[in-house]
Amino acid sequence: MNTKILKPPALKKGDTIGVMATSCWIEEQDLLKAKASIEGKGYKVKIHPQSLEREHQSAGTGKSKAAAFHDLLRDDEVKAIISARGGNRSHTMMEHLDFKLIAKHPKILMGYSDVTLLLNAIFNEVGLATFHGPLFRELPNRKEFDQVMDVLAGGTPTLDFKQATALREGTAEGHLIGGNLSLLQSMSGTPYLPNTNGALLFIEDIGDHISRYDRMFAHLKNAGWLDGIAGLIVGDFSDTKDDEDRAFGYSLRDIIEEHTKGLDIPIIMDAPFGHGDDLPCMPVGGKAKLVSKSGKSTLELTAPAVSV
Repeated sequence: MNTKILKPPALKKGDTIGVMATSCWIEEQDLLKAKASIEGKGYKVKIHPQSLEREHQSAGTGKSKAAAFHDLLRDDEVKAIISARGGNRSHTMMEHLDFKLIAKHPKILMGYSDVTLLLNAIFNEVGLATFHGPLFRELPNRKEFDQVMDVLAGGTPTLDFKQATALREGTAEGHLIGGNLSLLQSMSGTPYLPNTNGALLFIEDIGDHISRYDRMFAHLKNAGWLDGIAGLIVGDFSDTKDDEDRAFGYSLRDIIEEHTKGLDIPIIMDAPFGHGDDLPCMPVGGKAKLVSKSGKSTLELTAPAVSV
């Protein structure tokens, strides 16, 4: 892992946002609707033609996705790159990414879900802070729009997690690492998964079986990936399923408590971020302070994650 944090230039009103599809394909009307809304809020938008490619469920090949990403990096007008939508197959980009080009043209990259892979791999390989936040098609309708754009402009807001459950109380500071649990688990054993020593790990997921989440946590624990974390923030696990033939019996809380046993760190769960109604911007690599306290939990961004 590159230990030096590289901050991309800030995004301000009047700047151009570049859009490409890292994962599944998207309908043109959805892109144009989001484009009009965001332009109405004072930003310019440039949609890369690759965004409309289709190969089965994917928005084109991994090679074409990486080429589009590189095009937007080289485009001096583009100040930030936001993935059009999530889904799957962002992993097909990995073998085609030019990390030297990314380091030469550091820009904001934002997305979540399947984009977790790119956010963490780029931070690991280049040290570039990336941004876990809304996808382009949903950004203008997110209630957190102002918070997201504030972070991308260099703001350091404090996220109110008072409704979260404080599993272990305490305070910790560190850099943020995280995203979708299944994507993070899929990165284990590859050269792209960041070191978590001293990190505040945040995780969320959607639509999987509770028994599979148990295996994912066990995998990361046994790989030593949880050993050095400074704190754990568990977000929304929407539509979690039980096993069909017989009840699994363990809750998500049971699993978290089991796999973090012996770790003297602050832990909160049910924090409002993920695939549900809440999705504030949380910078991967950004400095933050976690306070875990019943009814008063917060996550404070303690330094800008962009250069201002």
